[in-house]
Formats: sequence, structure tokens, C-alpha cells
Amino acid sequence: MNDHGGSDPHMRGPIRTAPDAALAGALAQRLPGPVRILARRESPYASSFPLTELDVECGDGTYMTLVWKDLTPGVLLAGARAARALGEKPDPLRELRAYELLAGADLGTPRPIASVQEPGCTWLFLEAVPGARLEHVGDPGAWAATARWLARAHTVLPTRATDPAWPPPWQPPQLDGRAAQDPRVAALAPALAAARKRIAHARATVIHGELYAANVLIDGARVCAIDWETIARGPALLDLAALTAGAWDDPDEPLAEAYRTALPDPPARDAFQADLAAARLFTAARWLAAPPDWQPPPEQARDWLRDAETIAGRIRP
Repeated sequence: MNDHGGSDPHMRGPIRTAPDAALAGALAQRLPGPVRILARRESPYASSFPLTELDVECGDGTYMTLVWKDLTPGVLLAGARAARALGEKPDPLRELRAYELLAGADLGTPRPIASVQEPGCTWLFLEAVPGARLEHVGDPGAWAATARWLARAHTVLPTRATDPAWPPPWQPPQLDGRAAQDPRVAALAPALAAARKRIAHARATVIHGELYAANVLIDGARVCAIDWETIARGPALLDLAALTAGAWDDPDEPLAEAYRTALPDPPARDAFQADLAAARLFTAARWLAAPPDWQPPPEQARDWLRDAETIAGRIRP
């Protein structure tokens, strides 16, 4: 799982110790050289991998702040290692390829600056985007703008993903182990089976994979989705389910409607809501599939089992 850290200091490691010369050399591939590293500090947005903010001076006298993301598998943060123990191994090239896909898409995502792919070392350097995480933004307009942005992203990205084998397909969570231990989880089986059938025919696209509000920055009118480690091909409404987590009981569904009506060909509302319920059940199930001794970060600390039971009650077998 991604996004397991945010600003929680217990989920982040110390500032990376790669020599400034190595970082400057990597950046000189794309920036006017010589490049000098003026300062480095731990980023508050560390998730699965360490993030470091770099203040740099370029050879032409310009200054900028960048984000260095160390995607080398061996430096995966402790909390993320525990969360991923049950799932797929991290692919360091997945996010590198994600930013290649995003470059030029005009979706407001961080601009990639440079990357390093060598044995034992995978680095990504990105534009440092200012702004607040959406979870800390109380303006309903910013949330609605994010829902509309998501509809546009789901429309644009499939046209740019020309390799049918990439991004990789979304993998539904497996709850067999938990179901054997917890009768409440076992009771979800009929609803999950119905949701699986429903979601198999739902609109598919290129998805972020974990578009929780903690993974969206708001910088004025700019909506900036970060942490693309879980990019995949899958049901579009999984992203909307994540974005609206915490508001699944809202009968007015303002964000869902903002998304639906922003699509080029909006689906019928009833069918859309049924597909969204299936996506929400799988979103909750993903958290239930995590190792039992693992705890989510504060921003995702919900009673996901209760949420799953609530949504399951809305899904017809």
C-alpha cells in the first residue's frame, strides 16, 4: 500500500546520506550545470519511500527546490514494509514510468526533473509543489475541483497509455485469511462476490490507485496528485472511492456528482452509484487485507470493517 506515512514522523527515516556530489551529478543531466546542493531537509510528505527536499543552484544562476524520492527497494520505510508484506513487491520503475506518462498530460502533477536507474539505486527528482494537502483544506470548492480533475485524468490518461501491458492491472484484495479468523469479515463474502461481478463490467481506465485526500496537494487553482507508486489499469471509481473515504454516508454525494457530471458521457446516476458502492467495498476490503498487527496512519485510521459492512448492505447479490 502507498500513502502510509504522510506527516507521521514514526513512518519516516532520517535524511538520506547520498553525497551531494552524486545528487548534483544526477541533476546535471537535465539542469544547467554545474549544479550545487545548497540545503537538504526531510519532506513532510514521505510515504512508502524516503523523500528529501533539495534547494539547488543551477549553473545559469537560477535557484529551485526539488523533491528527491529514493525508490530503491532496500530503503522502503518500515511502516510500508509491514503494509506490503501481504501484497506485491514494490517495483521501483513503476513510479518512474508513471511520471513519463504524466509528463505533458497537463494534469498539474509534479514535473519530473531527472531520474537515476542503476543497480542498487533508483532515484526520482520532482518539482517541489507548494500547497496544502486536500485533507487539510476545508473549502468545498477545492474538493469539487479535485473530483472534476479526477474525471479529466480518467479521460486523458488512457489515451496516453499506449502499451497494453502497462500500467499493470489492478489486483483485487484477498480476504481469505482474514475471513477464516473473523466472522464479520467472512460475512462480507456474498457482497464481495456481487461487487466483483459489478466492478468487472464497470468503466476501466488508468487509475492512481490510492487517491486519498492525503495524496492531493492544492496550490491555488492547481490540483496536484502525488505518489503514483500504485498506478494501474482498473475500475475508475476506485479512485473516487478513495477520494471520498470518510464521506460514504453522505446521501447527497456532492463529490460523486461533481465527478459524474464532469465525464464526457456521464452514466446514469443509479448505475453509477451501484458501481461506486462496489468500488467502495473493495477500497475498504483492501485495508482489511493488511497484516492484522499493522495499523494505518492517522489520516486513514477509520473503522474500515464497519465501513465495509455499511456498504455491503447496499450491494444487491
